[in-house]
Amino acid sequence: MKKKYVGNPDKFQALALGKRTYERQPSFSIGGAEIKCEESATLLGVEIDYLLSYEAQVANICRKASKQINVLKRIGKYLTLQSRKAIFHCFIMSQFNFCPLVWHFCNEGSTNKLETIHYRALKFVYQDFNSTYDDLLAKAGSGSLKLRRLKAMAIETFKILNGQGPVYLSDLVIRKESNYSFRYTNMLKLPTVKTVRYGTNSFRFCSAKLWNNLPEHMRSVVSISEFRGLLKTWQGNACKCAACR
Repeated sequence: MKKKYVGNPDKFQALALGKRTYERQPSFSIGGAEIKCEESATLLGVEIDYLLSYEAQVANICRKASKQINVLKRIGKYLTLQSRKAIFHCFIMSQFNFCPLVWHFCNEGSTNKLETIHYRALKFVYQDFNSTYDDLLAKAGSGSLKLRRLKAMAIETFKILNGQGPVYLSDLVIRKESNYSFRYTNMLKLPTVKTVRYGTNSFRFCSAKLWNNLPEHMRSVVSISEFRGLLKTWQGNACKCAACR
């Protein structure tokens, strides 16, 4: 006998993307239950708002990370550097590394807020309150949070191109076909977009632009481990999206 699962309307969530659409307050009727569109919805731990600004998601990340930093601040002087690093990576960086490509296209203020929290955490990890953010990043052998997200996007693009990514993402990246022989190879087709929020600030557009700006020798490798190794020395390109300005 097959089990029949009954949906719980109290757990249903709906979003109407865009200010004009949201102001009309659309609703859906499913199984006799009315589902109203909300200002934001939490999906798999990521809070998505109707404007796709991700301000609430970034605020949650900063709040959770700040709580862990305060703990590190209180007990850090009693711990070794190795122990402080372990706490940093397990409890603080894990907040920044959760679904970063989803909320990468947050606004400039949210991006700066994340970098400030990261800077504060590094101060307590190394017990160094005088060095600049760049100096602490060099000491940690790491890059900024923005650079880490760009590298994650490059890796995801590489996986899609080589058939190692999820099938549902395969149509987001399209190779550029040409009958002519150009100096640069293995380029991606840059999609035509009409808006910033739903076009330029999208994985489909930014992944193609990021990939095309990578050095030729990085785009030509076929091993994911080799590609990851090359990314370690890559310091990013001049990006003009809302998250990087």
